[in-house]
Amino acid sequence: MKRFFLFIFLFILLIQFACDLDHGLSPQPGKLQVEVTFKGDPPKDTQGVYLIVAPQFPPHAINELFQSPNSLPTNQDTVMTEIDLPYGEYEACGLWWYSKDTRSNLADILDMPFDLMTGRPIGFTLSPEQPVVQRTLRVYWDYMLRDATIKGTVHFTGNFPENTDVVAIAAYMPRPRTTVHYLVYLKAIDITVETGVKEHHFTLPVPSGSIEYIAVFWLPEKSPLYEIQIISEYMDPDDPEKPGRLLLDPEETEEDIDIFVDWDHIDPIYPAEVGQ
Repeated sequence: MKRFFLFIFLFILLIQFACDLDHGLSPQPGKLQVEVTFKGDPPKDTQGVYLIVAPQFPPHAINELFQSPNSLPTNQDTVMTEIDLPYGEYEACGLWWYSKDTRSNLADILDMPFDLMTGRPIGFTLSPEQPVVQRTLRVYWDYMLRDATIKGTVHFTGNFPENTDVVAIAAYMPRPRTTVHYLVYLKAIDITVETGVKEHHFTLPVPSGSIEYIAVFWLPEKSPLYEIQIISEYMDPDDPEKPGRLLLDPEETEEDIDIFVDWDHIDPIYPAEVGQ
């Protein structure tokens, strides 16, 4: 199977392995306690909501991630949950939404607190002096509303690099400016691009409103997430020097979004360089 898992924050593996991963067979000395507040009504296709913790952000391997073994009840306004963890430093915690109907991806993060000054997730440390840490998370179900659709085609010229692992199309609102933004501002992603194709037709369910940025990403084989490269952007048809923006009404479908990738003439952008 294509090793696309690294590209979408490695969490996608949790969909397949959520019942198999085991981080708690032996007693853990530390504990993260979380109060979760739900606002609004969950989508009808909601399978569950899980607490996730990452010692490193983004993680480098699936076994670095911790996930609560059971879904939080979503029919209550406020829920208390906790997860046992070893002592140590943790760079991120948040909530992950699972759908009954679709494969989950990075766009399904419900809440992950960030420091506005540093642009990094708000972490925590567990130690013998502080074995328990408490956090508050909030779920606004309207955030998961995807009541509009983007359809288009990526046109490829030239040959895919032999070391291609992932090619993906992603939509953002607002436009990301840092590596972290590329992970958390994501509104939709299509990772089904087959190596060697000349055209790829994509459909991205997105929230209505402003979509500030649509881009094509490439990740080489055996590479960590931070080595993703932006290889093409959707450009404004009326001003090809500027990235294209869309303003979508509820239930609207925007079609004929064309993006062009010429493998022989690529000057990639690394997300880590954006905003520098």
